[in-house]
Amino acid sequence: MKNKVALVTGGALGFKDGGPSIGGASAIRLAKDGFKVVIIDFCPTGSKTVETIKKNGGEAIFVVGDVGKTEDVKKAIRAAETKLGGLNCLVNCAARYTSGMAKNVVEISEDEWTKTLDINLGGYFRTAKYAIPLILRSGGGTIINISSIDGFVALPNFSVYCVSKAAINGLTRSLAVDFAPKIRTNTICPGFVRIANSQNNRTPQQLEEWYESIARQYPLKRACEVEEIATVVSFLAGDESSYINGASIVVDGGKLIADDHKF
Repeated sequence: MKNKVALVTGGALGFKDGGPSIGGASAIRLAKDGFKVVIIDFCPTGSKTVETIKKNGGEAIFVVGDVGKTEDVKKAIRAAETKLGGLNCLVNCAARYTSGMAKNVVEISEDEWTKTLDINLGGYFRTAKYAIPLILRSGGGTIINISSIDGFVALPNFSVYCVSKAAINGLTRSLAVDFAPKIRTNTICPGFVRIANSQNNRTPQQLEEWYESIARQYPLKRACEVEEIATVVSFLAGDESSYINGASIVVDGGKLIADDHKF
């Protein structure tokens, strides 16, 4: 992947202290594969992702921006073209995740519904809309959208999140049909992943108990690590996945297919 360029949205490391994040791990892995990486995120810990990449001998730049704003998206794409020479891979990972969205359709406010869809779906739309012309001018490439298993099943009282993830899967299929063969587009659908932004204010002991309770729900009996998602991003970005297009790849340790009824 040497001399190729990737744009990763939501590529900052964890919100509080630069802990694990899917976007950050994906950016670091793509840089390890040889991509030059542009990271866009509103969180300042995007600079920590760049520091890690450079420390490992890679090349990366950080653009402070919000995927909910068209001009910020365009700014990141311009940076890919003018500073790194083009664009070959887009990884959409930025997502809105707030306590206000943890409601059913009756309880959720219209404002929360609109804001969440504007980032979780609209952000993917914006980056694809403005990145695709540059990817085509650069000779083609790949788009990788991070979704969730909740695009297939409904998490109780999490209506807008589930709807946004299902919509991402639909967007992926549209892009895969409309822009092949120059661009392959696929989705990764994780289950629960250990990321810094979901830790809230739990103590280390509370975190360990929480992770153990989640692990019991999964056939592999452990939580997924961000690097395991980044490995799939790497595969889809590379030539070894050359005939995979329009797929929604589930990475959940078997959770989606497991019936955990007790008899």
